[in-house]
Amino acid sequence: MSLTMFKRTARVSLLAAAACAWPLALAISTGATEAAQVTKEKLGDNKAATAVKAPQNFAHRGGRKWAPENTMSAFKKSVELGVDGIELDIHKCKSGELVVIHDDTVNRTTNGTGAVKNMTWSELSALDAGTWYDKKFAGEKLPLLKEVLDMVNGRLTINVEIKNCPTIYEGIDDDLIKMLDAYPFPDRIVISSFDHQVIHSIYKKTKKYKLALLGDSIIYDLAGYADKVGAKCWNPDFDCVRADSMKAAHDHGLEVNTWTVNKAEDWKKARDLKVDCIITDDPEGLKQFLQN
Repeated sequence: MSLTMFKRTARVSLLAAAACAWPLALAISTGATEAAQVTKEKLGDNKAATAVKAPQNFAHRGGRKWAPENTMSAFKKSVELGVDGIELDIHKCKSGELVVIHDDTVNRTTNGTGAVKNMTWSELSALDAGTWYDKKFAGEKLPLLKEVLDMVNGRLTINVEIKNCPTIYEGIDDDLIKMLDAYPFPDRIVISSFDHQVIHSIYKKTKKYKLALLGDSIIYDLAGYADKVGAKCWNPDFDCVRADSMKAAHDHGLEVNTWTVNKAEDWKKARDLKVDCIITDDPEGLKQFLQN
């Protein structure tokens, strides 16, 4: 074979070998890229699976640790701190206004005495609702729900608890709906009550608001019961928050907002159990805990 012929044959062999090697190299490269992508996705999935979503931070009665409960001072502090929401309680007074106060009497949290239902707003608005807590809050007044709505103005969620037991306030559901219908942030309202009849009554009249079952017991067939009442949330006492009750709620898409959780070890337990919201007297402490 001549030298020229030998060179030509060698060149053809090299080109053929390169042609065969290129698909193989491409397959190897593509396979490696795909494998890396799959590994990345798996790692991402595992990270997402192991991550625990932080619960929302709701100030119980506005945060009883830093101000007299259910007062504008407490609610303003909640807004300033930037909590996710506040929880408050409403009663209906003799003249028809919806008053923010926990008890059905004014005895514990004001300088007055008597049942809220037997007092007019003029009488209630004259009471001191701060001195009992600390002298620096002297002159603090009971607020109307309307005042709280105007002040918050959609900056956080408001959980309105209807106090309709043991005292029954006729028409309180209609009064609340009428007031909330004028509030431009329906998605930032939760209505809760231990009186599940009043919750069901609201559900039959409007579907605008998220409704919550308050309770201090494990509910049999929680999902079925919530559907019958019309609730999308279960607001249990923290003692009722267990792995099985959480599963029953979350499997049905119910939010779990638990109260009243004030200790770091309980905040950790609530977070580990993946509650949706912690209602606490110490929203500042909870915020610091959740940031660590």
